Amino acid sequence: MAIDTISTSRHYMTRQITSLSKSLNEKTSQLASGKEGTTYGAVGNSRLLDLELTQKVKRIEAYEETIVQANLHIKTMNLTLDRLENIRIDGKASMDLNDFELQNDGQTRTQATAELLLYEAASLLNTEVAGYYLYGGGVASEDPVSPIDAILDGAGGLDGLRMVMDEFGQANLGANNNGRLDVSALATNYAAAVPTDSTFSITEDGAHDFGFDLASATSNLSNVTLTGPAGTGTDPDSLSVEFTGQPTLGETISIDFTLPPDHTESITLEFTAASSDTEEGAFAIGADLEETAGNLRTAINEALEREAATTLKAASDKWAADSFFDTFGGADPVRVDGPPFDTATATMSGAGTTVEWYIGENDATTNARTDKTAVIDDNLNVNYGVRANEEGLTDLIKALSVFIAADFSGGGETDELYYGALTATTRGILAPTTSDESGIVDIATDISIAYRAVDATSDRHMVQKSSFTSTIEEIEGVDNELLAAEILQLKTNIEASYRASSIVYQLSLTDYI
Repeated sequence: MAIDTISTSRHYMTRQITSLSKSLNEKTSQLASGKEGTTYGAVGNSRLLDLELTQKVKRIEAYEETIVQANLHIKTMNLTLDRLENIRIDGKASMDLNDFELQNDGQTRTQATAELLLYEAASLLNTEVAGYYLYGGGVASEDPVSPIDAILDGAGGLDGLRMVMDEFGQANLGANNNGRLDVSALATNYAAAVPTDSTFSITEDGAHDFGFDLASATSNLSNVTLTGPAGTGTDPDSLSVEFTGQPTLGETISIDFTLPPDHTESITLEFTAASSDTEEGAFAIGADLEETAGNLRTAINEALEREAATTLKAASDKWAADSFFDTFGGADPVRVDGPPFDTATATMSGAGTTVEWYIGENDATTNARTDKTAVIDDNLNVNYGVRANEEGLTDLIKALSVFIAADFSGGGETDELYYGALTATTRGILAPTTSDESGIVDIATDISIAYRAVDATSDRHMVQKSSFTSTIEEIEGVDNELLAAEILQLKTNIEASYRASSIVYQLSLTDYI
């Protein structure tokens, strides 16, 4: 029985040391990790709450990763939009109506400035951040804006802006370079007291949108009868001028024309009866009705050719630029239906023959902002997609491109007048759509709203995560001071147990006899 007692004591003490060692390991692990255990079972009745809060923290961390990426995109977009707006302002300022100064390369100084701004604008619109092209909508695989050289001069067998402008120019100026109008030769007016060749007419060459459109005519010329402009249905408008006698010095005739393509903008040509035709807009009263009518006819022809080469050409360039650049929502570029172009009467799709200046997302059925969406919280998405061919951004590229593509290299008076007309037109494109905001600012406002939503959500996540983490730490955490005391006590108990064990294990049978 004594031996059994020794055996039992030794077994008991071994189990006791093992138990104390296990407890020491657990306490040491808890002190190192700061947690009760490595499983939810260690937190007892709070395990369900602990599990739920841990899942919420993980979900917040996933949202935070999305927010970091979205913030990077949006902040970069805000910076580039600010610069694009400044380029718009600088571009408009650089197009000085009175600064017609040709350089050695045939460009004006203002064109050279606009060219630098254009290249910078295109580079900004091709900004890429972490594999995402900011201005390509949902398409992130390549630059959304084609190279400027391709846009201006074409590439890969496709025509660029300069070719489109040339075709529209031919179609609007016509074969006579006077705006698609036919100024007839003098004809005999048999209604006059003395029949003579003192009648002529101005007639459009067809019912189409190209060239000048006769709108109205007024006159206080004595002995002159105006008929028209008149045209019905598909018939072109026509204005007849009949002299039955000589007009009086200082009397005038005014003819109003509207400009393509929508014929809402108008110009007025006024001609004054004078003793000579040395001044622009004057026609000399001749020795007879035929000479006077011929002088007015010549003055009208010259004025039409001058306005066609300047004002009409500028309007034609803008029409060409609109047709080339206005592709938002999947629209095709538009070309003149030709050749021949100087007698063309219609336009056609330029798809497949014209460079696509924008090659990003262009779905007509979706809002550009929804091209890029970030899920930043439960039931909260922010949209910050932007397409380079949205109105404000397109207007910037369009205005700079058409201004650069224009040819003023002749350096003559007509070139200077053309420069002035086109400069006024392009400045108008770059003007804000409202009294104080441009299209670029409108886009930037949308992006700023998205940024505020992301920023506010990030702050909210930070507060929530801190609250959840604190509660989790309370559930899973340990009291380090108490735990240190327990570990010290365990070490003391283990040391005492080892001493006792060593004494017991050193006992022999003779100690019991």
